Amino acid sequence: MEASLTLPKPSNALKKIKFLMVQALVVSLLGWLSAVAATAGDGETVSTFLNVYCADCHGKTKPEAGLRLDNLSADFADPTGIDDVLVDVWQKVHEQITLGVMPPVDSTQLPAGVAEQVTDWITSQLRTVGQTPSVWHKLNSPQFGNYVSHERLFDGTQDGVGSSPPRLWRLSPYVYDEFVNGFGRHLREVTAIHQPFPLDASRGEIADFSNQQVAGEATLQLLMMNCRTLAEYQTTGVTFRDHEAKQRKANRTPSEFDVILGSPELPTDEILRAAIAFEFDLLLERAPTETEYESLTDFFGRAAAAGGNVKALQTTLQAILMKPEAVYRMEIGLGPLDKDGRRRLAPTELAFAIARALTDTGPSEIEVGVRDSEIKTTLLNLALSGGLEDPVDIQRTVLQILDDNNMSTADYRMFTQDHGIRNTRTLRFFREFFGYHHAPNVFKDAKRIGFGDRYLTKRMVDDADQLVMHIFDQDRDVLKRLLTTDEYFVAYLGSLENIQKDLLYIKTNKDDANFEFNTKYVQLAESEGRHPIPIEGPSSRQYVDFYNLNHATWDYPTSQPLKMPVGQRAGILTHPAWLIAWSGNFDTDPIRRGKWIREHLLADTMPDIPLDVNAVVPEDRGQTLRHRLQVTREKYCWKCHRKMDPLGLPFEQFDDFGRYREDEMVGDLLTIFPEQHTDALSLIHI
Repeated sequence: MEASLTLPKPSNALKKIKFLMVQALVVSLLGWLSAVAATAGDGETVSTFLNVYCADCHGKTKPEAGLRLDNLSADFADPTGIDDVLVDVWQKVHEQITLGVMPPVDSTQLPAGVAEQVTDWITSQLRTVGQTPSVWHKLNSPQFGNYVSHERLFDGTQDGVGSSPPRLWRLSPYVYDEFVNGFGRHLREVTAIHQPFPLDASRGEIADFSNQQVAGEATLQLLMMNCRTLAEYQTTGVTFRDHEAKQRKANRTPSEFDVILGSPELPTDEILRAAIAFEFDLLLERAPTETEYESLTDFFGRAAAAGGNVKALQTTLQAILMKPEAVYRMEIGLGPLDKDGRRRLAPTELAFAIARALTDTGPSEIEVGVRDSEIKTTLLNLALSGGLEDPVDIQRTVLQILDDNNMSTADYRMFTQDHGIRNTRTLRFFREFFGYHHAPNVFKDAKRIGFGDRYLTKRMVDDADQLVMHIFDQDRDVLKRLLTTDEYFVAYLGSLENIQKDLLYIKTNKDDANFEFNTKYVQLAESEGRHPIPIEGPSSRQYVDFYNLNHATWDYPTSQPLKMPVGQRAGILTHPAWLIAWSGNFDTDPIRRGKWIREHLLADTMPDIPLDVNAVVPEDRGQTLRHRLQVTREKYCWKCHRKMDPLGLPFEQFDDFGRYREDEMVGDLLTIFPEQHTDALSLIHI
């Protein structure tokens, strides 16, 4: 049952992203299980390889890292007597060659095909002792995708039908938030609901929530706590104190539950089935199976005998809330077998796969059109009715969802314009790739900034979002322009109408504590022919200083983007949001900045820090950070740091708040506003 799919050629950036998402979805949704066979070389070829390319550095005389390869045995013939140390060495050889670490760049490089022959031979020998290359585990991680052999992927030598393995996708925190909102959006206001699926705290990582993300013990504990709270909210209610400190109770009990809660008698089978069906539809967007009905009704009966109807219903609801579908989305392949032994996704799996890939809601909440008709139905019903069996219908439906989805959850002022990014997932991709949205999470001492840094860094993130959307809309060399533009958005409200509305509010809101300051600021700016910044409060307006703009004298441009001061900024990597996100609490962070560039822009990877390395920068505030980083030039460290430091050090032209500078203050932590700190030891020209 092979199906071909012809996709239209994209004509702009939005269509390109849609095209790639559709293509990836179709491949994934119609994927099947398969295995790939490798062609190995022989032991003689490998021995020659070691002598020619490795013996100079790893020979008898002063072998690098204490590793000799000139006498390494290639005899895997006796699996019972094989030395574990020997296997470990071959594992390391395989990994170093696969990742391109060896031979080093200043040595003779391998001819085409030789590396593959060697690694294939090592793989075949490892299998004789019941092992596989340990580096394969790393290659399953997204950041190692560029180390998969592109030649082998696309040269046509891989025979057989297409495939993808059965897999579980852990729910994202965004999906869980929507799940909780289904109980009532005021729920979080009256009780504690914990987020059990936190985002990966690392920056610049695409969070795909696949098998890389698992639900551990802590996650399950939080889920169970939430389940108890949600079950109470649906039955007896949760107590809370209102703004007057009066104790109140909030609940949202469906009529199917009232019948059970209001009677001392055991509910009939019909009543209990109706309650179970309601909860399944609300939480899991499907009907229970007969086996689930029987199991849960029996469970309810035993619980009621021990604690009564109320406790029994709460316990039964918790059991439904803790089903695997509340934690993972499943792509098992529950459809029928084809002639090649592959299974297609079942309609429900297909509907959830599309919904979760493109939105944060479930398929029963997404309305889509039916092919060749003006009728609308839910994505789930469309799949169940056979409306997504043809790849063409999958493509049409995916494009429709992308077009219809909007950014209603974002700041209303930012999205009054008709941006090409209509899908929140698109902007989320750029955020996760660059990592600039982590800026508010980097702690900065309040004494160094003088006002609410977290609040202001959120404004910088909004500015960066505007820049991304604007360049995406322009549809010209999107990545190149994101990395080179000298035009930014700063405190932009989306339209002249919004700017005028906010200024009117500033001028007339006498209840604001800063009304007098605001009035004087606006009057002075307008009397001098300048446009005032449409933000209340002097400390709030002061955030534009991080762009090297003077908040007191800046003529706010009502049409943006605007050009930054000449020679200071070039692209999003010099944007204050990115620079703060990739900084420390008191310093810049050229090492991690260089690592990000190496891995994200140059498609390389960096090894983990060795366990025997104490990676600490000397705390000598009398020297610049660049000078203190000289410790990384030691031979053992420089092997890795030579790939990072030269890429990150040019950003020392900015302080750890993202402000352009020509001098670096040393001898004092309070460096953000030099004019306020006259006790610094000295200024050093950069």
